[in-house]
Formats: sequence, structure tokens, C-alpha cells
Amino acid sequence: MQAQRSVPMKSTFERSGYLGSMPVAYGITVRAITCRAAVDPDAIRWILATEQPALVYDWELDRVVREVLLMDGVVFPENRQVPLLDCHNRWSVDDQLGSVTDFKQTLVGQYQAIDGLIRFAADDKAMRTRQKVVDQHLTDGSAGYRVLNAIWVPDEVEVVIRGRTFVGPLKVSTDWMLKEFTLTPIGADSLAKATRGSGSAGRLARNSGCLPHSRA
Repeated sequence: MQAQRSVPMKSTFERSGYLGSMPVAYGITVRAITCRAAVDPDAIRWILATEQPALVYDWELDRVVREVLLMDGVVFPENRQVPLLDCHNRWSVDDQLGSVTDFKQTLVGQYQAIDGLIRFAADDKAMRTRQKVVDQHLTDGSAGYRVLNAIWVPDEVEVVIRGRTFVGPLKVSTDWMLKEFTLTPIGADSLAKATRGSGSAGRLARNSGCLPHSRA
């Protein structure tokens, strides 16, 4: 297949809005991930995003597309912390369950990934959510991010981006800012899972095979 020119996509701007019945922000993209074992609820290492292609809604194209997030293009807030939210709700401080810090590059299978340390707040709602994680009822999460720069690779077109080959149709987000991480009842990315924890719950995660190989 002969390589052809890809199409740069414009940056998007963050604005408040709704997608179906779920409040989101225009320009904010979300992708779901899954954890399959409980770890220490006060110190959860959780895979936040991977380079595995995922189906996401693209605000500029106004449709669902396959997207790859390049992990070397992630931008974090200056304070190196993002909120831990309840189902992407961001309209009240009560929607914040805690925070995510200590971001690290890692590897999940063949895919580059980013993980972070999740800590819950001490209020009743956060404690109830934490218990659902400990009891392994709540297993899924989703990253919310703003795409800063992206390249659209048309159907059956092969392009090289940062030394790597991609085949369309595919959106390759080369630069993106992590805005939040949310806990949600249903996730999608089978490769993204909780990783290291401390105490007996952390040992449970290791024994159940929830730990991907890490370069961090």
C-alpha cells in the first residue's frame, strides 16, 4: 500500500453541552477502560488510557470514529492532578470523588499507556463508591481529555506519524490534555486495568492477573 498524505484536524474548543442525556463538554472526548480486580482503595494504580484504538465521538467530524491516542503527546495540568469524577459529571463539587496524581508511562500488552494514582475523598459519597471498588462491583473507568492536535487518516491510506505507520480510516490524536478521570458502571477498553496497590487488596490484584507489565 502506497503512503499518502494525511489530513490535519483543527484543534477543538471546550464548551458546555449535552450528548444524549449525559452532560459533557464540546471538545472533550471520553473513552472507557476496565479494571477487573479491587486494590487498596486509598492507593489505586489505574491505567487511564492506552494507545489501543477506541471508538469515540469526534466533535469536529460530528460522528463516531476510531481513534489512537499517542501517549507521548499527553499534556497534564501544571499541578499534575486531575479530578476523579462520577460518570463524567462536572457541574457540582459533589460530583468529585477524589483526585488522580502521580502519572506514569507504562506498557499494557503491546500498547503504550498512562497510569495514575487514584485517591478517594473522605465524604460519604466517595466512601460508598470506594467500597464498591473494594467489593469488585465497580470495575470500570473512563478518561476525559481535550484533543489539541490530531491527524485524520482517510480510508485505506497509510501514513507515518512520529516514526510509526497507521492505516485509515483512523484519527490519530498526536497531542492531548488529560482533563479528568471518571468512574462509571460500564467500560470498554479490555487492556486498561488497575495495577499496583498496597496491602491485602494490592496482593489480590497481583494474584488475579490484573497487573500489566510496567516500564515505570
